[in-house]
Amino acid sequence: MYKLRFNFFHIGDQIATTAIPENVFRASGRKCIITQPQIWAFQHNPYVVFMDEAQAAEYPEISLIPDCRATQQAQHYFDSMKNMTAGSQSEYMCVNFGVSDPVLRHPRLYLHEDKKTIPHKVVVHTSGSDRTRDGEPAIRHASGEDEVRVMSDAVLGSILENYRDYELIQVGSPADKPLGGHSIDMRGQHDYWQLAGEIASAAKFIGVNSGPMHIANCYPRLEKRIVMMELPQETLRQFRPGDVRNWLFSWLDPSNMFFNKLDTDVGLTFSHRKI
Repeated sequence: MYKLRFNFFHIGDQIATTAIPENVFRASGRKCIITQPQIWAFQHNPYVVFMDEAQAAEYPEISLIPDCRATQQAQHYFDSMKNMTAGSQSEYMCVNFGVSDPVLRHPRLYLHEDKKTIPHKVVVHTSGSDRTRDGEPAIRHASGEDEVRVMSDAVLGSILENYRDYELIQVGSPADKPLGGHSIDMRGQHDYWQLAGEIASAAKFIGVNSGPMHIANCYPRLEKRIVMMELPQETLRQFRPGDVRNWLFSWLDPSNMFFNKLDTDVGLTFSHRKI
């Protein structure tokens, strides 16, 4: 077995790594061990064994970094795949610790996968987490950001107009920016597993780069529309979702649709008016 070592603990940090145990098992026949008590996203994962540190001391360790902040890993991925755009975060991580042909490209919670899709249900998440709680800057200018991950009034207006005949369910923290209009406000009303169920039953998910986006990525049949509120035109021209040259973009699944805060399309993003 292999012991997984987690370096980050927020919702997205954990969920982005959930495909690793299944891919490791398919490649080696070995399950993965988790010892860190902060980890909840693997509770239903059949390829994981939970132990304390003493029990797991003899097993080799895999350190999980779900993005390209480690430049040597980004270079290794490029050297291995001859591509600067990862197929997915799962593929990127697997290639970097020796699983060259992962069979599961998306995160997986192993729960709510048989939920019935409600055709006119759209789940919306308007606001990313407050980075300052971890002592980080609210805006990462060095990585190309110029705003926080909170949908503007114009973006919210586009959602309300374009989905005026849909059931709009807002999820997230009670402090998130309200969607308003005809939406149903369910901010702060779910635990993690309930939130996954809410998202899994929707036809579409509209959100920012955040924990609920990663939950939505666990359900491939669900259409994902991600708003890149934090990025200006220049950055969107330079990088692509899955790009291992920029660690913010390395969090994005290239199979999703991406929208910007502008009135025009830029790079691989569409104007928010088309959301």
